[in-house]
Amino acid sequence: MRKLTFLTIWFQVTCIVLICNLSFLSAYKRGSSLSIPYPTQLYPDLEFHRAIPASSGKVLGSSITADDARALIVERFIKRFRPDSPFLRHAGSIVEEADRYKIDFRLVPAIAMCESNLGIRLPSSDSFNAWGIAVYTNTNKGKHFEDWPAAITWVTKFISEKFYDKGITDLLEIGAIWAPPSVDNNYSWSRCVQGFMDKME
Repeated sequence: MRKLTFLTIWFQVTCIVLICNLSFLSAYKRGSSLSIPYPTQLYPDLEFHRAIPASSGKVLGSSITADDARALIVERFIKRFRPDSPFLRHAGSIVEEADRYKIDFRLVPAIAMCESNLGIRLPSSDSFNAWGIAVYTNTNKGKHFEDWPAAITWVTKFISEKFYDKGITDLLEIGAIWAPPSVDNNYSWSRCVQGFMDKME
């Protein structure tokens, strides 16, 4: 007898819950919004504080801008893949130079990752050449730069003038010029660069 009573009650409760859920689902699909009151509406006499004021845009006394976010994205990328990279101190200048020469800020670090493991494997230890500039199948040791800031500026300007200013922004086209042998290898250079750029979104 107990089992029969339990089954009867269970069946009724299940039907009620099912009908309620279907009603809510139907209302949701029709686009009607169900309003949930904020605590300030429920308790008007109490004073509530937000963790961060909505209009200030500040966290712990410092403002966050889009530039900062992009530099942080580059910095996190470097820390994730090569925390020992010399690029770690230059994330901000990578973004600044990209803005100055109007190129995608992710391109310079992504190429450096594919060409030199973010500045770890260089043609020579004092070259500061992390992008394989003028390195032709080991017959040339490549271009030398004075330091990392000079190298970042030169490479960013080079990409801007050689590609972007001529309307070449597609990585397959850039790869065919930058690393021609990679075209025969299913555009391996372009796919490598794109893969690392995607990690900086």
